[in-house]
Amino acid sequence: MAINVLIEFLRSAEKIVIMGIGNELRRDDALGVIIARELKRKLKGIKNVLVIDCGEVPENFLGVIERFKPTHVIIIDAIEIGAEPGTLGIISGDQVMHYPTISTHRISPHILISYIEEIVGAKTIIIGIQPENIDFGEGLTERVMLSVKEITKMLANLIMRCINVSQNN
Repeated sequence: MAINVLIEFLRSAEKIVIMGIGNELRRDDALGVIIARELKRKLKGIKNVLVIDCGEVPENFLGVIERFKPTHVIIIDAIEIGAEPGTLGIISGDQVMHYPTISTHRISPHILISYIEEIVGAKTIIIGIQPENIDFGEGLTERVMLSVKEITKMLANLIMRCINVSQNN
């Protein structure tokens, strides 16, 4: 189950970066930036969490991430995982090459993860959400929007819990 993988991933988290990636002009491809914006609001004031709306250019934020010195990075993006629209999939760095890129992001997820893990030294994971429609247009499809709301709430609760646990140890 995805939540158990996330709990295990965040078990030793001290500082977390969340990167929301996507293109708001390609329907469900915007889900990463939409989740990032909502998480930024929900997690406001938690000093060990940095949430970044990366748009289509996550590479532009690598310096910011390096200076923050996270122990863990979560990348959220629309990814073709071969499932029902809105389905959440957890993809580790060594698995990312097995998933086709569906969007117009300039940097490949594999290169992004490699940089973060090797240069920044942070554990990295991708939360990939199956899109329904990435044609040009605005607004998420209904099924993906419902899933985005659930995933955002789950992530906010999980991150608050994990950060509080690690700060108390």
